[in-house]
Amino acid sequence: MIISASHIEAGYARPGRKPKQVLQDFSLSIESGGINAIVGENGAGKSTFLKLCLGFLRPASGTLKVLGAVPGTRTFRKTLLRIGYVPQESGGGGIPLTVREAAALSRCGMRGLFKKLDDTDRRAVDRALDSVGLLPLSEQLAGELSGGQAQRLAIARALAMEGELLLMDEPTANLDAHCKGEIEQIIKETKRQGMTTVIVSHDREISAYCDRVYHFIDGKAVEV
Repeated sequence: MIISASHIEAGYARPGRKPKQVLQDFSLSIESGGINAIVGENGAGKSTFLKLCLGFLRPASGTLKVLGAVPGTRTFRKTLLRIGYVPQESGGGGIPLTVREAAALSRCGMRGLFKKLDDTDRRAVDRALDSVGLLPLSEQLAGELSGGQAQRLAIARALAMEGELLLMDEPTANLDAHCKGEIEQIIKETKRQGMTTVIVSHDREISAYCDRVYHFIDGKAVEV
């Protein structure tokens, strides 16, 4: 199992009030390989689960392992280098970087601050940009990209890490039908590349091309 959660209790602290537990007695195992969708209504715990998997949030109780390591621990830092992450609202914005420089940020994180990227890094970035169709725009400013292009850049940044696991939070939200189709084709390609992809989405149509679909409801997960 690439992700294994057992009897998780997790939520958010509220000043002066009892913490709100979003996930309660939550268990879920996701096998290595293929495309996995997590669907459900707002507040069902979908994004909370991704934050747990990345170590951004720690469970109040229960056990969680991702790629065999416990998120949030010191040793998990190396494991994070094997995980690509596409957050919500991850556009180019006003970043004064070219498309190639923005895509290379993940490799900079792998190398460490103030360390120059080498030829291996640059080739990985170009492969990622090529896979999402942005290599011809590599010298354009990231802030000038359209919404669909900015989302493809966010995916390229995650793919440039060449990891084993790709976590995506609402990758097709607020995109028109054409842009959604482009993103879906990129997601399908991750399977051919041998990655395990986990997608959080409100879009029930996503199940049409996913290998496994998990419905989050009332803080629990049901495979459908």
